[in-house]
Amino acid sequence: MEPESPVAHPRPAGDPTKTLAERLFLDAVGAFELYTVYLGERLGLYRTLAEGGSATSSELAERTGTAERYVREWLEHQATSGLLAVDDPTAGPLVRRYWLPPEHIPVLADPDDLRYEAYKGVDVVRAGRPLPQLVEAFRTGGAPPPLPWEPEGKAEFNRALFLNLLGRQWLPAIPAVDRRLRGEPPARVADVACGTGWSSIAMARAYPRITVDGFDLDRGRLSRR
Repeated sequence: MEPESPVAHPRPAGDPTKTLAERLFLDAVGAFELYTVYLGERLGLYRTLAEGGSATSSELAERTGTAERYVREWLEHQATSGLLAVDDPTAGPLVRRYWLPPEHIPVLADPDDLRYEAYKGVDVVRAGRPLPQLVEAFRTGGAPPPLPWEPEGKAEFNRALFLNLLGRQWLPAIPAVDRRLRGEPPARVADVACGTGWSSIAMARAYPRITVDGFDLDRGRLSRR
C-alpha cells in the first residue's frame, strides 16, 4: 500500500500582492497609533483623564501643562480610534468633553495593573531610536553604539508582572526560597540583570527584611531607580 502523499497547504485566496500591501498598511496604522499612545503616556494625558474625569481640550491642557492646540488634535485622534470617548461628537471642538472609559483605564492609565499595555508606545519609540546606527552596522559589520535607556518612567513591560506576581506568587511557589527570604538572619539578595529594577523593588516590598542589590550591565537603567 503506497503511503499517502502529503497534503499541500492551499494558497490564500485572492491577490497575494494586494494582501501583503494591505498587511503593511495595517502595520503602519498600528505603529502610528502606538506613537499617539506614547504621547498619552509620556504627557500624563491618560492618567489625568482617569484621575480627574472628563475634560475639554483646554481643561486637559491646563491640567497637564501642555499646549491646547496639540492636545485638541490628540483628543480628536484618540476619540476617532476608540481609545477615548466623547460626550457630544456634534459639539464644537473647543467644547467637546472627552473621557477615558473605565474599561480602558487598566490598559492605558494604570502601570501597576497586569493588563497595562501603554508601555508598548514607549517600547516602539525606544526600538526606533537606534535604527539609523543599526543600518550602518549592517553595512560595516560593527555594533551600533549603546544608547541611554530613555525615556524613563513607569511604562516598563515587566513592571506590573514583577509587582503583582514575583513576591506574591512566583517566589512563594518555591517553599525553600520563600522560607529563607522570610527567615532569620535577614537574607541578602543579588538581583542579577535587574534591568530598571522592578524585580528588586518587588522583592523588597514582599520581603521587607531582606536587602536587595541590583546588578545590570546597563548603568543607565539602574540610574533610573
